[in-house]
Amino acid sequence: MRPTDLIAVFAPRFDAAGIDWMVAGGVASIVYGEPRLTQDLDIVASLSAENAERFAGQFPEPEFYCAPVETIAEEASRDAFGHFNVMHNATGARADVYLAGKDTLARRGLAARRTIQLLGRTVPISAPEDVILQKLRFRQRGASDRHLRDVRAMLRVLGESLDRTALARDAAELGLTAEWAEMEAGRD
Repeated sequence: MRPTDLIAVFAPRFDAAGIDWMVAGGVASIVYGEPRLTQDLDIVASLSAENAERFAGQFPEPEFYCAPVETIAEEASRDAFGHFNVMHNATGARADVYLAGKDTLARRGLAARRTIQLLGRTVPISAPEDVILQKLRFRQRGASDRHLRDVRAMLRVLGESLDRTALARDAAELGLTAEWAEMEAGRD
């Protein structure tokens, strides 16, 4: 599925939920880097347990599968790394929703998000530096080399507009020095 198709399915409903959110992950790396296929839309959101019912109401059955309200509320109660999925049943499009909680990197990302125009709508998107740091974190947690390839592509495309020294410093502050070094070692 094209990133624009994923955004068309989910963005209006995230907006209607009245929460802070942004596109992150693979779709964000495509915007800032190089085209590739992606099967899902990664969203970082600030969602409280009290907002769970309103959020779930934006994704009615049978058009969507949405995690039960109780699950969303439980995940929203976590200090960090809360997560659930929403699926558009007709297309199989999936949004992986990562909840910011008290996580420093996620909160920083939401505060620094940007907006872009896609499909005639304004869409919030993670700043490229935060996409890079999140992808290094996913790599640290055992994710595939795809995250490092995405980071390398973003660095190649964005070039001098990114402060690599500041990124290396931020990676170190977040305990991602080894992942930054691994990314640099495979650099083109």
